[in-house]
Amino acid sequence: MRRIIATAIVSALCACTKAETDTAVDEAVGLPCEATFTLTTPEGTIITLDECKHHGVDIEFATMEGYAIPQPHNLNFIFRSTKDTDIDCWVRWEIAGVCPDLTNYSFSADNVNLTWDTTGCDVDASAKGQFEALSGGAEFSQLHTENLEGLTAGSPMKTQITAAVAAIAEDGTALAGNVVIDETLDLVYTDLSTCAGSLGDFDGDGFDGVEFGGLDCDDTDATIGPHANEVCDGIDNNCDGQIDEDQTQAFYVDNDGDGWGEQDSEYQACQAASGDVTRAGDCDDDDDDRNPDATEACDGIDNDCDDVIDEGSKIGLYPDADDDGFGDSASPPSLFCPDESPEGFVASFSDCDDENDQVHPDAIEVCDGIDNDCDGGVDNLEICE
Repeated sequence: MRRIIATAIVSALCACTKAETDTAVDEAVGLPCEATFTLTTPEGTIITLDECKHHGVDIEFATMEGYAIPQPHNLNFIFRSTKDTDIDCWVRWEIAGVCPDLTNYSFSADNVNLTWDTTGCDVDASAKGQFEALSGGAEFSQLHTENLEGLTAGSPMKTQITAAVAAIAEDGTALAGNVVIDETLDLVYTDLSTCAGSLGDFDGDGFDGVEFGGLDCDDTDATIGPHANEVCDGIDNNCDGQIDEDQTQAFYVDNDGDGWGEQDSEYQACQAASGDVTRAGDCDDDDDDRNPDATEACDGIDNDCDDVIDEGSKIGLYPDADDDGFGDSASPPSLFCPDESPEGFVASFSDCDDENDQVHPDAIEVCDGIDNDCDGGVDNLEICE
């Protein structure tokens, strides 16, 4: 089932009627008619095709409950801008499963097709190509049949059809028109099959399709429409023009497999790609020893990704200029990793004279007018009194 693309469709006019005075009908080409089609390119260029020189109509009729005479069931219309069938400049509309009580036929539904070929048309190069309707539809305003002589196969059936047709191809090219057919055709019977159309709500979810002026952006799926809740599946479930809004989650690429991704690798998705994670903050996604869960080591690297290097892992050491094992209490400490042993630095900071190795907390106080043991007292001995 092809998906409907909700797109504004440019209106156009196609009025095809049987020429009453043309006695030189080329049966290989079809009946003459007057018609114009308007194409709109994805860039917005509007192009009018040459008038319809001929059209062909094939209709198969089926017996239907509630109708006294057989009704059109399978339709095949072709409109040509030239009598020369070797030139590719035509529009073909096909429906298998027309039913008279249904008015709308979506081009995204099965058995409803619209194709056109402009490779041979005298149009701008931007409008040339072979196209198939991906979205849009046909809406019948008249489907009337009269039996003229009887209901045996081959009997003449006067058939009048009026329908608005509007379509968008995959590349965004638009074609639109109003089709008017007034033909007397031989009665050809076919078996009644599933009806391809609807009253505007093909999937029966209570909302008409956008191609018929409604709000349902996929009228082939009853779970999609304005009534639906948006779920994370890459589809505009509630037809608000957004896909997966408020449903996706932020994921991050985790190259080193440590459970953390880098902030600048963020992407929104319904599910993470294999190996990716929901946590960001890895400052080196090529090293699984560096992430916000890591313990900071004294190695000159920001191990725990807090933008601070070696915090809490260093110890303060004090200069010991006199090499007596005690640091200068008047000097600020310098920070070093615990496994470093810098010469001239110690953990103690209680030396009151770092230029005299005989003065420090472990020294013996003597009567010499100096605070030898750095206890704050000078010659504080009885023998010194």
